[in-house]
Amino acid sequence: MNARYALLIITGCLIGILSCKKWQDKPGIPDPRINERKYCNDPRAINYNWGFPGVSDSTVCMYPAQVFKGKYIYIDSIYFPDFTQDTLHPEKTYTLLINEISYNKLSLEGFCEGNQAIFLTASRYNYRATIDTTIHSSDTTVDYGQFFCRQLDTLTGYLSKSQGDSTHLLIEFTVVSDTGIRIHKGTALRIE
Repeated sequence: MNARYALLIITGCLIGILSCKKWQDKPGIPDPRINERKYCNDPRAINYNWGFPGVSDSTVCMYPAQVFKGKYIYIDSIYFPDFTQDTLHPEKTYTLLINEISYNKLSLEGFCEGNQAIFLTASRYNYRATIDTTIHSSDTTVDYGQFFCRQLDTLTGYLSKSQGDSTHLLIEFTVVSDTGIRIHKGTALRIE
């Protein structure tokens, strides 16, 4: 009796296996918008994969340094660390030039005489460019930012922009010098 059940089970399994047909997917309906929509496929870009799916096209990529590039008019307000205004140093107007060095590196000129450049690194995540650290101490783990116009002043801080506003640039720099700490803060207006 066991042989009959075993033969019956084996026969049933063979019939089941032989009667199965491999599943085939039906082709989908192509979406013509995909061929029209272009997207950036470079992970260094701010707009990486925006508009995906579509056609990969590097000409639509927007890199962090491009957001800041331009010529700006800036009225500098100077504050003490407690955010009271420094009345000994009246507001001064600067014409600033921000150049793109690479996809995320910038140089800023216009604060110091002789167009001494300030170097920054822009982030692809938050529309912010931070002052690069070029001064390191070998006896401590402290980094000091970079020199600002003279060897007695060091600079730290950042530039930032709003994603929806290409004309205004927020500046917040901290300068540590032999005369104390000052905070330079204000908004620059893009003119070119």
